[in-house]
Amino acid sequence: MVARRSLRAVPALYVAWLGLVLLLLPRFGGASDPPHWYFGIDCSSCHTGHQAAGGALTASAGNVNLCQSCHNPSGVASALPLNSSDRVTPGVGGASHGFDVAENNPLYGVLPPLNPEMVSRVMGGNVVCSTCHDQHHAKAANRGTLRVSPPERLTALGSTGTITVGGTFTGGSGASYLIEMTTTTRFHYSKDGGTSWIAEQNIGTTVPLDNGLNLTFGGGSFAVGERWRFYASYPFLRAPLDQGPNVGGDAFCRDCHRQWVMDHSSVESYDGSYKSHPVGQALGANGRGYDRSAPLDGNGAVQGGGGGDGVASDDLRLDAGGLVQCVTCHGVHYADSNTLTEDGP
Repeated sequence: MVARRSLRAVPALYVAWLGLVLLLLPRFGGASDPPHWYFGIDCSSCHTGHQAAGGALTASAGNVNLCQSCHNPSGVASALPLNSSDRVTPGVGGASHGFDVAENNPLYGVLPPLNPEMVSRVMGGNVVCSTCHDQHHAKAANRGTLRVSPPERLTALGSTGTITVGGTFTGGSGASYLIEMTTTTRFHYSKDGGTSWIAEQNIGTTVPLDNGLNLTFGGGSFAVGERWRFYASYPFLRAPLDQGPNVGGDAFCRDCHRQWVMDHSSVESYDGSYKSHPVGQALGANGRGYDRSAPLDGNGAVQGGGGGDGVASDDLRLDAGGLVQCVTCHGVHYADSNTLTEDGP
């Protein structure tokens, strides 16, 4: 006769197993660790095995509260703060796409997402941070603007030297780097928090790391044991950012905002409804003659390298196929809607 497992034993076994996973996972951060697996940030930073305040055993109740516990001016992610007061109210103000807002809002032409990964992360009828962002994976394939953080000094050993990061990151996912001085003129680096070390080298100018990055040492002396850390990462998008035509292309913004997706013909045919600028279309489509062959800068100058005005964030960006997309003109976070000033951070 097969013995039945006690119903009470199942949750206990599950919790014990999950607790073991939470303890072990930080030790085995892979070689491509994004900042959400940054040195000092691990599973226990967001999750707790017992008496969790939120669902999914999270340390804070509510997805937005959990993200903002680090993404605030005094938090671990203070370089990328995201306050609820930053949420945009169209026509009024704000510098960030809405979050913790209704997934269905006819006033602003917002519809519930269709992407199954996003659908499963609409919480209480609201779009939250994790609806659009996958906090565990930063993939180059999902596009978005790469960010390389300034090196953060972890030690206070009295030296005056500094390091800067150069090059163009070519990794397929995010990566974290720990730099340590082995002598006053040599260093090595780690990508697993110091468990293993790579390539002891002499300090200097444009000293190569990997994935297309390099370091330049300058500014004075260096002490043995001195450490810095930095990361290179993509913006943790849950699906590939908009690219290609409206039918058959990747739809990220165009998923929830699909009722605003129009081509030139739709815009030119007045039917009494609100119209939108064409997306998923090339400039000069169908020889209409009212588009430029390439967009100009916010100051009317030719784009490229800031367009001569010292501002790069006002450059309009066509997708890889030369098509206009939502993000050609719109920023998602830290966008001030002024084409003559630098958006930040």
